[in-house]
Amino acid sequence: MLRTLRTNLQTLGWWNGMLYLLGTALSRLSADRLRLVKYDLVSQPITTAPLLPEHRGKKIQVREAISGDPLLQGVPDRREGVFAERFARGARCLVAELNGELAGFLWFVQGDYPEDEVRCLFRPLPEGQSVWDYDVYVAKKHRLSPVFLKLWQAANERLYAEGIHHSASRISAFNPASRGSHQRLGAHKTGWALFVCAGPWQGMLASCRPFVHLSLSPGSQPTLKVRPPATAQRGDQM
Repeated sequence: MLRTLRTNLQTLGWWNGMLYLLGTALSRLSADRLRLVKYDLVSQPITTAPLLPEHRGKKIQVREAISGDPLLQGVPDRREGVFAERFARGARCLVAELNGELAGFLWFVQGDYPEDEVRCLFRPLPEGQSVWDYDVYVAKKHRLSPVFLKLWQAANERLYAEGIHHSASRISAFNPASRGSHQRLGAHKTGWALFVCAGPWQGMLASCRPFVHLSLSPGSQPTLKVRPPATAQRGDQM
């Protein structure tokens, strides 16, 4: 226990490390009826600067997927029908293909994004110039390959051509690997949001408006606006 505590504090920092341990304990003691979720809200610039040397990743083909795309069939740890629901809401997906197999994908949507882990609506700003990216996946055998950067390079080129300047997202404050990946892409933390869920009840504390939100029924949720760093709200260092 002491070794685990020390490791978490070193990796996540004192505050996030303690929250992680508290959330883990609450979840186990309550059989997942009590959950604590903390997100870092980040924004990264859309740029045409290459992320890979020209000679790397040449065999990886990236294209935009369509609903029912065969490459998206049988992806592990994804609920059946979830991809069709995303396409129906107007989300878009880029897939990376290598040797005829799915190597990875990433999703993005222009406009509001309804979070599926907690009750919250994320709104990337400025409207018309930003997208929300989520569910970035790289197949296990390709996680040390250029697939991740190839996907993002293709996404940047496509979005830049469409007049998009920023991509916002949320990442778990308890996942240092994901935080590092976003930082290498130029992402900056612009805020945070902490959720405590107890059955149908949900409480939120965040660095941006509405700052505090209490939901007592499934139909109630806050809307969090995620801005690029220059116009972000204060208090984003929690």
